[in-house]
Amino acid sequence: MKIFKKTLFLLVILISLSIWYFYGKSKPEKKEKENLFLIEKDKIGEIIIGNGNRKIEIVNSNGTWIIKDKNYECDKNEVENLINKISSLEIERNLGEVENLEQYGLEDLSRFIEVVQNGKKFKLYIGDETPSGNYFYVTRDKKEILLVYKWDLNVILEKDIFELRDKRILPIDITKNDIEEIEIKKDKISYLVRRKGEIWNIENPLKDWAEKEKIEDLIEKIIDGKVKKYEEEKKEKECGLEKPKITIKIKDKTNQYFLHFGKKENDLYYAKNSQRPYIFLVEKDIIEKIPDEINQLREKKLFDFVVSDVCEFSIIKKDKELKIVKKNGDYYIEKDKTKKVSKEKVEDFLYDLKYLEIKDFVDYSETKLKKYLLSPPLIKISVLDNLKHTEIYFGEKTANEIYCFHPERKIIFTIPESDYPKIDKEEEFFIEKKEK
Repeated sequence: MKIFKKTLFLLVILISLSIWYFYGKSKPEKKEKENLFLIEKDKIGEIIIGNGNRKIEIVNSNGTWIIKDKNYECDKNEVENLINKISSLEIERNLGEVENLEQYGLEDLSRFIEVVQNGKKFKLYIGDETPSGNYFYVTRDKKEILLVYKWDLNVILEKDIFELRDKRILPIDITKNDIEEIEIKKDKISYLVRRKGEIWNIENPLKDWAEKEKIEDLIEKIIDGKVKKYEEEKKEKECGLEKPKITIKIKDKTNQYFLHFGKKENDLYYAKNSQRPYIFLVEKDIIEKIPDEINQLREKKLFDFVVSDVCEFSIIKKDKELKIVKKNGDYYIEKDKTKKVSKEKVEDFLYDLKYLEIKDFVDYSETKLKKYLLSPPLIKISVLDNLKHTEIYFGEKTANEIYCFHPERKIIFTIPESDYPKIDKEEEFFIEKKEK
């Protein structure tokens, strides 16, 4: 019995050692794949892509990538992506040396990728697909055949000039915060807007605040806008650019740039910039952001504050003033701190003020201030937050509108008559009701 147990024990050990040998020790180590191009990305000076009858050659000229022969500047991001793709190409399998390249579709060598680094050339020729359709046969020395994933190579081979070209409609490195002035000429009308801190001011044809969101949305469309197509045949006159319908001038601290827009072609517009001589087409949404008249650019909000930042506000009717102050998160009436003010009611009122919007603008004059009961006003509302103090005067109420005055902007305007309950508040509205 003891001999049997000993034999069984040795048999278990032998089986364990066999498993370890075949599945542990003898398991082949996974080989790391080899890169096709042993290059340093930041030292590449030239890339040539041949794909049958089509060939693209781009060169690095003093830090700027140029499409050779055309002298077109390239999109930096597109070139960087292309270099990353080329640098990451890997050998999936090495088939060894062959004598007949023709059977692998490598007889004419018309499909290739060539990289030049410090004068040294690295070239890869691409042949047919493998029977499985997953790989291309390739060679670097016209002897050794390698397999490379088809999709990795196709991304590179299918690049075209338009894809690689810089497609910014205003090809300058600038952000919206760099822009200090924008001037729009549309037909016979001209608008001039300047930045002052966080506020955009209309300087011509009148003086007022511009709607910041509209101005910056237009600027972003210009900075981020992309060319949809380059016009290679038509001249400026044919495209309506000899006498542009619309011209936009933008200025930063040191330079000014121009964009000109011409005729419409389907849903695109012909355009040209002051930086390069090419005519191109852009989407209509840029044109649609340009106002037809100046009032469309003016700020429509009466108040601009964050409700939680408001520290006090007042409502004045004739000689009667209601002033509510915030302290430690609670609100109270300045002249009578014994009355409990409803935070919910205060915030409802402030939100109503925040979303009031101008209906129509009225030409300003001192006479009109009196005519529309704005000097003195029937109601004056004042709001103080952490940054600024805003006052709005409210005057005559008609069946359709209420006449108002913004003393800081020095403008007369109207708001809808339906907004009157939002501004005509008495002390009782803000007092917290006692539960019965």
